[in-house]
Amino acid sequence: MFKRLFRRRNDQTDGPHPLRMPEVDELPNVEELFEKARKAAAGEGEQALEQPGQHVVVVTPGRMLMFQACPPPGSMSHSQVASIQQMISPKVKRKVAAIAYIEQSTVTSDISKAIPFFGFLLGFAYIGHAVWVFEGHPSALAAGCRDADVLIVDGGMVPHLQKDWMAIASSVMRNPEIYVHDRATYSLRKVS
Repeated sequence: MFKRLFRRRNDQTDGPHPLRMPEVDELPNVEELFEKARKAAAGEGEQALEQPGQHVVVVTPGRMLMFQACPPPGSMSHSQVASIQQMISPKVKRKVAAIAYIEQSTVTSDISKAIPFFGFLLGFAYIGHAVWVFEGHPSALAAGCRDADVLIVDGGMVPHLQKDWMAIASSVMRNPEIYVHDRATYSLRKVS
């Protein structure tokens, strides 16, 4: 399971998902939805009853909350945990938002094919950070980034975001720290 989640996506044998901005349900209460997502990611409010423990919360284009369970506590190897801790220390709990390609089919099948850095997100949640992910649609961009300390954006989605996405995200984040994930090199580049 860990190899599947933390693998590099250098081989394209499975074929990448065609990236685009999905159609979304535009809700008048999108701020409330993302407040629920942030609380759920922090282990408060709505939780996945069938799989207790830490989760990455996925806000779908249909505006449902889906819970992607982390590996059980103590099940990740020390080296995997250490590499995640080097990226974001667990000493101070952070709120991590991510913008990635999300469709219902990608969330219910192999999400790591659609979100190549999903293993990072699971790792961040595993060590105690609140993590949520959404598609970055203009109707939800500010709400989805609100109160985040860290934002990780799939580089493949950047062309599909509105031109001022970084300014909007920075204006609502607590401590704007923004990274873009490069699909070709499987690396994060700090942009803010």
